[in-house]
Amino acid sequence: MSSSDPTWRVFYTRARAEKKCETRLQRQQIDVLVPKKTEIRQWSDRKKEVTVPLFRNYLFARVDEKDRLRTLKTNGIVRCVHFNGEPARLRPETVEQLKTTQNAPDRLSVADLRPPVGETVTITDGPLRGLTGEVQEHRGQTYLLVRVDAIRQAVKVEVPADWVTPDPSAA
Repeated sequence: MSSSDPTWRVFYTRARAEKKCETRLQRQQIDVLVPKKTEIRQWSDRKKEVTVPLFRNYLFARVDEKDRLRTLKTNGIVRCVHFNGEPARLRPETVEQLKTTQNAPDRLSVADLRPPVGETVTITDGPLRGLTGEVQEHRGQTYLLVRVDAIRQAVKVEVPADWVTPDPSAA
C-alpha cells in the first residue's frame, strides 16, 4: 500500500475535543468517524440524555499522507496513534462495524481488552515469547510481573496486551 492510498488512521485528541475536531475535519473534506454513545447524566436538579464519544480522546480519519499531515495541523488533534512504531490503522470492516453500532447508541459501552490485574498470562509474541507472569498495575501502567521466588524479587516487563494470552495451567 503506497502512502497515497487513503487508509483509516487513529488520531488522539485533546480532552473533550473529539466532536470539535470531527467538525473541523469535515469542513476540510476529510472522511472522519467519531463513534458516539448516549448516556443519562445526572445533575443536581435534573437528568439529561447526552451524546458522548464512545472512545474518549480518539477519532478515526480516512487519509493519505498529505491529509494525515493536514489532520495533524488541525486544532485539537494531538498526534497520530502508533503501536510498535507503526501507525495504527483500522480495517474497512471495523469501520463499517463501528458505523453500524451508531444505529443503537444507547446500547453501547466500551470494554477493556487488556487482561485483568492478577491474571496469569503467557507472552505469545515478540522477543519474550514463552515467558509467563502475573498482570500487575503500578501508577496507571499495566505490566507483567515475572517472579523469581528463590531470591524474593521480580522482574517487571512491559508488553502490549495483544502479545499475551491467559495461561491455562494457572487455572
